[in-house]
Amino acid sequence: MNSIKKQRIPSIDIFRYICALLVIAIHTKPFESTLPKLSFVLVQIIPRIAVPFFFMVSGYFYFQKLQNGEKPFKKEVLRLIRVYFFWSCIYFFIDFLQWGYANPKGFIANCVVSFLFYGSYYHFWYFPALIFSICFATLLWKSGLKKWIIPAGFAFYILGCLGCAYFNLCKNVPVLGNILSLPQFIHIRRILLMGYPFFAGGYFVNKINEKANLKNGMVMMLGSLLVWILEILFVIRMNFQNNIILTFGLYPLTVSVLIVLILHPMPELKEISSVCRKLSGFTFYSHPVFILAFASVYRAVAGNDISGTVLFIFTVLGTLITGLALLRSRSKIYQLT
Repeated sequence: MNSIKKQRIPSIDIFRYICALLVIAIHTKPFESTLPKLSFVLVQIIPRIAVPFFFMVSGYFYFQKLQNGEKPFKKEVLRLIRVYFFWSCIYFFIDFLQWGYANPKGFIANCVVSFLFYGSYYHFWYFPALIFSICFATLLWKSGLKKWIIPAGFAFYILGCLGCAYFNLCKNVPVLGNILSLPQFIHIRRILLMGYPFFAGGYFVNKINEKANLKNGMVMMLGSLLVWILEILFVIRMNFQNNIILTFGLYPLTVSVLIVLILHPMPELKEISSVCRKLSGFTFYSHPVFILAFASVYRAVAGNDISGTVLFIFTVLGTLITGLALLRSRSKIYQLT
């Protein structure tokens, strides 16, 4: 999230908060029971840009530092680990209360493995993926292989798309189908085929941004959006997809959105963006706590499950009100977002 120290770009910080809200939509599924088609758009399509955008923004500013001759690797990785550990402890405590107390040794072993490899909670695969991306990209950069940073990202992303939007088309292809069908493929996809390609995409944006202008960026964004929508409709109609988490059109869309935000920084919204910047990290990291709390309380009081729409609204409001209260109190928790 707010992982790379940098000169602020208000438009990026505002969009970052919007993306955090989109992640809440993925995990709460608003309108699923009442308007399933609308829910599909709001849950399975629109929010797919959110986490890729987080990776690409981090990559953009990280490679900017490398290009300026700075050495951000150690400081950035240590900071990510510190943030990851703090929030993981919160979710480990919740898991312990729910099921871990029945088998403490197994619980501890599970915590260690998930923390290191899979993510300590269902949305925290982001941390191992980002840390790996930084390590791998820095290794290529320091080894004199920086010309391969972007091509490697493209190659990995193609494989990721084949395993998501085009899985049914490729599952019977020798070797390729075996790779895509691995039980571990979801973890490979998250870290190597999604996290790294979009992180490397930040370097790609750095290289082309100097030649871009706002008009061309807008044209590219609208064109990419159209291609992305048509691709999703096509793969669904042809039943090619295992899921539509990764599609070919998503990559240029994320690139073009970032370029437009850089070229249109909205400096007049600097104060609002400062709040959005701090809220985005808190919202992304903490929202499962609010989801769990609201769902549990509602079930205990009403005797049935809360609707996804109500849960989404409550979670957005809960994270917003709590985040603003912590911000107003100058809580140190914002140093860990």
